[in-house]
Amino acid sequence: MSNPIPQSEIKGMMVDILADIHDFCQKNNLRYYMAFGTLLGAVRHKGFIPWDDDIDIWLPRPDYDRFLKEYKSDHFEAIWVGNHPDYPLDFAKVHDIRTRLVEDGGDGDWGVFVDVFPLDGAPDEKTWKQTLKRVALVRHLVANQRFTRKLAFSRKAGWKKNLSILAGRVMHPFLSLKKLLLREDRIMKKNAFADCDHVCDYTDLTAQFFDKKIFAEAVLLPFEGRKFLAPVEYDKCLTMMFGNYMTPPPPEKQVSYHGSKAYWK
Repeated sequence: MSNPIPQSEIKGMMVDILADIHDFCQKNNLRYYMAFGTLLGAVRHKGFIPWDDDIDIWLPRPDYDRFLKEYKSDHFEAIWVGNHPDYPLDFAKVHDIRTRLVEDGGDGDWGVFVDVFPLDGAPDEKTWKQTLKRVALVRHLVANQRFTRKLAFSRKAGWKKNLSILAGRVMHPFLSLKKLLLREDRIMKKNAFADCDHVCDYTDLTAQFFDKKIFAEAVLLPFEGRKFLAPVEYDKCLTMMFGNYMTPPPPEKQVSYHGSKAYWK
């Protein structure tokens, strides 16, 4: 691949994607919120966490589904299993179609991106836990389909691993990635967002049981010289996810988990 994009420019490109998402959502009355490390970075650093290298957002399920159907842009595209049959993830991305991203250990086909996650309804704690278990089961099947196709039989691997590889190959025609991921999507959105007092991002198997009041409104917070939306009760949200979130972790834990390189097409 030629025309590499300097690492110093990739974060700026991600912010441009987020700005386009923000403008689209504002014009079309769609709710979104900065999520995970992006939200933490906005509050603690007014931008990226210094050792982080991606952007995450949440959309309530009704807005998420509308966004995936309606989002249009000159240079960016929303991708998910519904419009890309070989897409391997249970959440969406908005990526720059002019670029190609190569991630360490990744098997995707996309450019510089922003991750887009759904917030789904959770009527009670028991249902929330049951749904997480059902999602985890389907996720296991998804992982089996994604990775066993690439693995070769080996004496060194042992009979259990070889049996798993064989099972994955036999079941592949009947349990395609698309079928499994769409099944997972149906499980996650079974309980309507509007009917529940709590919400959850089921794509995160360590997901929190959020009071929906956290997301009752959105507030603008600075991020890399611009302003983007956050849950009105972002302090409660961040405390649930990170505990004492204003205290950075020790230096040995200040590492990136998304090693990647980007190229212009």
